[in-house]
Amino acid sequence: MDIPVVAMVMRSGWVARLVLLLLVVFSVLSWGIVINRLLCFGTVGRLHRRVRGALDSAAGLAELQALDERAQRSPMGMLVAAGTAEHRRILADIGSHTKVTDWSFFLESQFAMAAERLDAIVSASVGRLDRGLVQLAVMSSASPLLGLFGTVWGVMNSFFQIGNQGNASLPVVAPGIAEALITTVIGLAVAIPALLFYNLFVHRVERIEDELATARDTVALRLRRDVLAKLYGGGQTT
Repeated sequence: MDIPVVAMVMRSGWVARLVLLLLVVFSVLSWGIVINRLLCFGTVGRLHRRVRGALDSAAGLAELQALDERAQRSPMGMLVAAGTAEHRRILADIGSHTKVTDWSFFLESQFAMAAERLDAIVSASVGRLDRGLVQLAVMSSASPLLGLFGTVWGVMNSFFQIGNQGNASLPVVAPGIAEALITTVIGLAVAIPALLFYNLFVHRVERIEDELATARDTVALRLRRDVLAKLYGGGQTT
């Protein structure tokens, strides 16, 4: 069976074939990133709903230690785990620093250190979620330019053949025009889905970042409340 696209590729020159090879590599890499990010964001979304439900229903940070291991490895689960760890650390520091004279300053310093740790976890989590998006953006912008390069080269080759052979018949110009058409089409075919998914993923990362910021504030508030309840209200936190 004669496939027009394959026939055009076979008639094209080495420059067009090199451009097409690069575009195929870009396509494979971009779709690999797309599939990886789709699976990642799907898993993160499910785990975050589980963690958020536990965070909303828990009376204190101690109850959140019962989260399953998979949920604890999610970005929001890591925030909760860090909050419970900071809760234990602050209580241990309170017990070991018996000569503190200004407890207000001491507690505020402890809470500030805990907030810095939570902020660091949010930043690191967003960085991991962004993985591959820069490459996707580069390929979405470079692919049309590669296709345009192949187009210009093909047209230039056609004019060269016209000048070299002294006529503009179809057999003379067809190979160059084929190079121009096929590289343009493949370049757009690679760039369009890459650009669409890049914008989708950027929006998804921003939404997850907002969720993490809200969870961070909630964990910090629970941490402060539980520590103060333990010290002054006789509340139970372990």
